[in-house]
Amino acid sequence: MCYYMNMQRTIRLRLNPTPEQSDTLLETLRQHTTCFNAVAAYGWMHAEKNGVRLHHATYYGLRERFPNLPAQLVIAARVRATEAVKSALVRRNRGKLAS
Repeated sequence: MCYYMNMQRTIRLRLNPTPEQSDTLLETLRQHTTCFNAVAAYGWMHAEKNGVRLHHATYYGLRERFPNLPAQLVIAARVRATEAVKSALVRRNRGKLAS
């Protein structure tokens, strides 16, 4: 029997982007954050914590709004927002402060 260990290593690199690249990175982060906030707001307003339903409710609108943002980043923002909404709704249902 042969077992292979999949070893992962994290390497930190310093980026030295040009001013144009820096602007592009900042704009990508801004759009990603806006997607996160939009999904979180929708989930909170509709008390929806199901990721599939949040995806169906928000994905296409966000893709239209941010056509240059890669689809995977829209989805990643939805996944993060889903977890945040789940956590906030659980806190609220337990009578704790949540917003």
